[in-house]
Amino acid sequence: MGYLFGPVLSRRLGLSMGVDLLKYKTCNLDCIYCELGRTACLTLRRGRFVPPDKVLAEISARRDEPFDHLTFAGSGEPTLSSDLGEVVRKAREIVGSPVAVITNSTLLTSPKVRREVAAADVVLPSLDAACAEAFRAINRPASGLVIDEIIQGLRDFRKEFSGEIWLEVMLVKGVNDHDAEMIAKAAVSTDPDRIQLNTVVRPPAEPVDPLDQEEMKRMLEIFPGAELIPDWDWSVPAKTKDLLRGLLSQRACTLEEISAALELSSSDAIKYCKIMEHDGLISRRLHDGKLFFSCCGLQPYVKMKE
Repeated sequence: MGYLFGPVLSRRLGLSMGVDLLKYKTCNLDCIYCELGRTACLTLRRGRFVPPDKVLAEISARRDEPFDHLTFAGSGEPTLSSDLGEVVRKAREIVGSPVAVITNSTLLTSPKVRREVAAADVVLPSLDAACAEAFRAINRPASGLVIDEIIQGLRDFRKEFSGEIWLEVMLVKGVNDHDAEMIAKAAVSTDPDRIQLNTVVRPPAEPVDPLDQEEMKRMLEIFPGAELIPDWDWSVPAKTKDLLRGLLSQRACTLEEISAALELSSSDAIKYCKIMEHDGLISRRLHDGKLFFSCCGLQPYVKMKE
């Protein structure tokens, strides 16, 4: 079983290598907008879900792959793993890229959890509500979670953590958008380095609607200094596409070879390869432990004259 996934293209973290310390859909929230669907195991109990030594071995084995962040996220709430602090600390010694933790903020009420999460370079907590009614409506928490205590936990974490905090606020039409001023006040009080506004962009657990672009822009007037999480640019420049297809029609190449031949950064190389793979233009295969890309069927590609 693999405990790492990706690298994937993240709108906030660039090229992100994900780490999953949980069993599928183990969480203390059952958010109506969750792209993974309904929570299978709703719990507040922390524990060991996967063997940490195997996770660290996989991180070590993939340390040389190109990625901008090693990100603890996955299929549930990472802070439910009692191994989080140890694995984050040791991972920072293994990889050269920054280590990030994505969390729903609920367990930052615990000093022990705050110390564990503080081992990361950057922490991406979330805050979707500022009152009990909205908290129940959008996040559907496990019994025992109190939104005022969670907000205070975020404030306490800011005092104890010297790294970057990027606070995400997920806005859902007709659910919490009318509470925006209250959420903004709470968000500002936690003093994050960034407040990042998001809305529903992937298929959600429940039939809920996103805010449109103009509504999101108006939210910037309510949240001081906030930014909108940008849409990912899924296009490949025409010249780059021609050059890449020409290169890969002759022979299969690794990402490093593609980067060198086309003078691309590692992030751009894997981004363009993923897009063109999705479009059915190129394919990937493993050989001798290395990842190679080639034109589908290795059919020679000749650019048509205009």
